[in-house]
Amino acid sequence: MSWKTVLNEIKSSDGVLEVVDARCPNEFRSKRLEELFNEWEKPFWIIINKVDIVPKAFADRSKKFLKENSDAVDVVHVSSKKFYGFWILRRSLKSYFRDNKAKLVVVGFPNVGKSSLINMLAQCTVVSTAPVPGHTKGKQWIRISSKLLLSDTPGVIPKEFASRDWAKILFPDDVEESAFILLEKIKNAEGSNFEELYGFSPEPSEETLERIALKFRFLKKGGEPDTNRAATKLLNDWNNCKLTAWWL
Repeated sequence: MSWKTVLNEIKSSDGVLEVVDARCPNEFRSKRLEELFNEWEKPFWIIINKVDIVPKAFADRSKKFLKENSDAVDVVHVSSKKFYGFWILRRSLKSYFRDNKAKLVVVGFPNVGKSSLINMLAQCTVVSTAPVPGHTKGKQWIRISSKLLLSDTPGVIPKEFASRDWAKILFPDDVEESAFILLEKIKNAEGSNFEELYGFSPEPSEETLERIALKFRFLKKGGEPDTNRAATKLLNDWNNCKLTAWWL
């Protein structure tokens, strides 16, 4: 389904669930899209997903920050993996819509857990998931209660709606360039498990990719380190949450 179709779904909906990554929730918001929500008078909720992989103090501070710096009806912590936040989100939606039926659209950048969130709300696996961007392919409507219907948007928020850095990370044309940008962000993060995973500090340099390649024996013919494979592993480790770091 095209992004134009997704926008039409939002226009015809009663509200939007904007899913963001708990590791850097403010950067995973699409402020351009939120402006459209306001223009179309669509209430929206910011869902901070994967909250189990960041420190509680950081998660709480992020929630407070987003409540104070957005027009969201509510900001809700969720861990789809651990089924955390289910009742909190349901109560928030019920409180807003009261006894009215509501059709909601779920949106987010690649791999933030939109399908996992729907599965959690439906309390069963109704949407397949995978730790790769763009996994969901076709529009699906899921009734999770007698009054609540969710649309799992098949694509993702397009790169034009992302910041320049995240457009390159989430939609990589050059994986090594994307890896350097991600390394810079991790280096400046409040905390990270990078050194635990790789054994050295996250410097945004060719040398770092070479060290990753040597550590995991990603070698070209002749024994030279394959930095492209190293960069791909780095991005994959981030996407599947093996690699984590947190910052606002």
